[in-house]
Amino acid sequence: MFEQDRFIVRLQQSVMREGDVGICFLGGSYGSRRADEFSDLDAVLVYDGDAARDAAWTRRREFAHSVLPYVPARSFDAAHERAYLHSALYSNGAKVDYRYETRESLAPEPAHAEIRILKDADGWAEQYQAASARVLPAVTRVEAAELERLDNQFWVMFWDVYRQLLRGDAERPFITYLNLLDFTLPPLLEALPPEDASYQGLIDVAYSRDAEATLVHLRRLLDAYLAARSAVIRRHNVGYIPDQGFERGIMQTLNRRGR
Repeated sequence: MFEQDRFIVRLQQSVMREGDVGICFLGGSYGSRRADEFSDLDAVLVYDGDAARDAAWTRRREFAHSVLPYVPARSFDAAHERAYLHSALYSNGAKVDYRYETRESLAPEPAHAEIRILKDADGWAEQYQAASARVLPAVTRVEAAELERLDNQFWVMFWDVYRQLLRGDAERPFITYLNLLDFTLPPLLEALPPEDASYQGLIDVAYSRDAEATLVHLRRLLDAYLAARSAVIRRHNVGYIPDQGFERGIMQTLNRRGR
């Protein structure tokens, strides 16, 4: 649908011409041969050392645009995910993450147990894939101090949104609501398996100009948060004890409002 196959051919041609690119492979669903027409592409470019990688990084935008030179594209540095990651979207719908690595910086990881090799040097990519297949998946943990910090911020930000919605103002607290989701949901979702019922509750989010309807949603979000917090404490044996006195008081305050 989004012409990914065309992109892969052009990428392979491009890296074969680029002498500084020692190894190139696709990870993700294309690496495991489970991609569909909606899949994005994870391209890993491996250089012999920092100097070569850093020099290539200065030309990252030009390289991304040169792979499909007649297809308009927009791209940016995805530093919020990792260093040396450049994400591009082509107007034909192909979305590509270009990950710039060196042989020393690219440690074996379970996600690369299956890869699609487009360029190799001295069999390094094959050895790297085999090493990745031997690495056990890491378990994402939430430690007590982190959970306490998340919990403190959740309650304060939640109340900021809630009290303004009670006033009937659905516009002003919207930015706080977005920040609340951004701060709260990712660490909990990463620490819980998708099949957990509390995980599913967290992804049921909604917001509208209807303050009354959004208040109903916000109470559901609170319930989902508390369930997810309990699930994380239980699953990861986190030594964090919520402040029951505070929570009884705030819940009584919420219940007095009848919402």
